[in-house]
Amino acid sequence: MEKHELFEIIVRSKTIQEFVDACGKKINDPFWIMDGAYRIIAQSHSPSSEKYLEDFNDGKTMERVDRWVDSGLLNKVSGNPKPVRLRDAFYDEDIVIMDVFSDRRPIGKLTIVLHEQLTDDEVIGISNAVAIYLRAQNPTSGSTLEQGLALLLQDTAEAESTGRKILKSAGYAGKPPYSLLIVDTEAKGRTAILNAFMADLRNTDPMIICGIISNRGYILVCDGHEIPKRLLKKNIRVGYSLPFENLQFVNTYALQAEMALRLGQEQEEHFEDHYGDYIRECIGSDMNHAEAFIMPEIRHVIDYDNAYKTEYFETLKCYLHLMCSKQKTADEMGIHLNTVKYRISQLEKIFGIDFSKVDAIFVSLMATELYRRRRG
Repeated sequence: MEKHELFEIIVRSKTIQEFVDACGKKINDPFWIMDGAYRIIAQSHSPSSEKYLEDFNDGKTMERVDRWVDSGLLNKVSGNPKPVRLRDAFYDEDIVIMDVFSDRRPIGKLTIVLHEQLTDDEVIGISNAVAIYLRAQNPTSGSTLEQGLALLLQDTAEAESTGRKILKSAGYAGKPPYSLLIVDTEAKGRTAILNAFMADLRNTDPMIICGIISNRGYILVCDGHEIPKRLLKKNIRVGYSLPFENLQFVNTYALQAEMALRLGQEQEEHFEDHYGDYIRECIGSDMNHAEAFIMPEIRHVIDYDNAYKTEYFETLKCYLHLMCSKQKTADEMGIHLNTVKYRISQLEKIFGIDFSKVDAIFVSLMATELYRRRRG
């Protein structure tokens, strides 16, 4: 294909899909475009590229990328300014792959099945044309949600407020309780594996917001939604925060998920299982981001006290500090023993306080006191 022919296609094509269809007919080769997260942005229809994309359409992006990593293909393609040619053993066809660049930064991938041969210059010309569309196209709903999550993770009130507005304007309808997850891998081809995992997750459940932000994989799940077990491959690890009610505090719960991953060794680690480790670690420290370590049950107690002028939180604090003695609590607070018994019963039945998790409750009490002190 001559340069002037490519230019004419660009001039006539208003969208990347129109360009891919027109270009596919001209070169008589099936081809497709993916973004940096391995989502299919556009694919040729005549000749059809459908059969080559079955893995991606069936939510098996991760499996395909795993094969690329193991074969060393991604290392050959990533950042290479020239096309990479190979024989696809699965389809028994010759293909050419090339990164799409914007200001020397890869922003997508071009793949062409070579029914008809193309020179390297022709492939580079198509890749450069694709870059025009990828740079100019409007953000997708998914990328808008990721932008909102990225803002929520910033430690400023203004960013958090803007992040919530973006999620609302993008149609996000997730309901509490929420959880913040961090996903990571130590496997070779880390970024490619995380991007593939995120792509499969988005395709499986659009209500789950996920993205790679500041080189970390973050996932926000809401009530009724969770990561399907089938997506958890051997090299992937996930850390879970405590559940929370308000998106205003997403950034602090990310610390919990990070700590769960760091303190544990299993594929899935939950912060609530590491309260004891956290207590030992925070002794002698100023317990930064204390708000993140308040159990949801304790929050409910505090909210109830504030709303109805009750003293459940003070009763709980006194009861634990006095080694769970109801009589000593009654004496210390100057109230009747039956009042203490009633309040402890309500703490268990109404607020879900589990007194077998003393470590967790102590951390929450300590965090609450520090959080209140810092707020004045």
